[in-house]
Amino acid sequence: MGRHRLIAGLLMALAAPLAWADGLVLFCYNWDCKTPGVVSFSEPWLKKTLAPLRQAKTAEAERAATAEAVRQFYTKAAEQIPIAADEPGNEEDETVNGRMDCIDHSSTTRNILSFLVHRQALRWHAVGPYAHRTLFLDSHYSATLIETDAAAEQDSQIYTVDPWFVEQGSLPPVQPVREWASYRFYSLETQHHTAAASPAVRR
Repeated sequence: MGRHRLIAGLLMALAAPLAWADGLVLFCYNWDCKTPGVVSFSEPWLKKTLAPLRQAKTAEAERAATAEAVRQFYTKAAEQIPIAADEPGNEEDETVNGRMDCIDHSSTTRNILSFLVHRQALRWHAVGPYAHRTLFLDSHYSATLIETDAAAEQDSQIYTVDPWFVEQGSLPPVQPVREWASYRFYSLETQHHTAAASPAVRR
C-alpha cells in the first residue's frame, strides 16, 4: 500500500464519532495512562484560547497556534491535576505523582487535538495517528496532525506535536514526522502497541 493510501486509511480509522462533553478533556498521567483525569475548561477561557486558531490564515500559522493552544491546555490542566510535577523525559520523576511518559503525553495531546476538531477550531488539519519511532529498545510515541491540503506531498503532510521533551508549560515542538524520527525507524499506528511494556524501554 502506498504511503498516501495508508494516510487516508488511518484517517478513516480515526474518524469515529467522539463523545466530547463541551469543556471537558481527558488527561492521563503516572505512566501508561495509569491515572485518568477529566479536566474542565470554562467557555470564556476556551473562547480566548481558541481565538488565535480561528484567526490563522495559513496551515503553518495554524500549526503554530495549535502548539500554543496545547501549551495553554496543559498549563490550565495543571491547576486541576498534578501534572505540573512532570519533568521532561522519564529519568527525573520516576516516583512523582503527576509524571507523564510518552504514552501519557501522546494520548493527552491527541485528546486535546480531537477537542480542537470537535470545537471546529482547525481548518487546515485533521488529527492523525500516533507516530511511533524506534531503534532497538528506544521506543517513543507522539500525537500527530495531518495537513489536509490535497496538494501536500505524502509524509510532508504529517506533523508531530510532542510535549514529552519540554518542561510543563513550555511550547511543544511541532515537526514533520521524518524530522521527528531522525535516524530511527518510524510507523503510523492507531494505538500504542507498547502500552503494556515496561516504561524503562519506552522513551
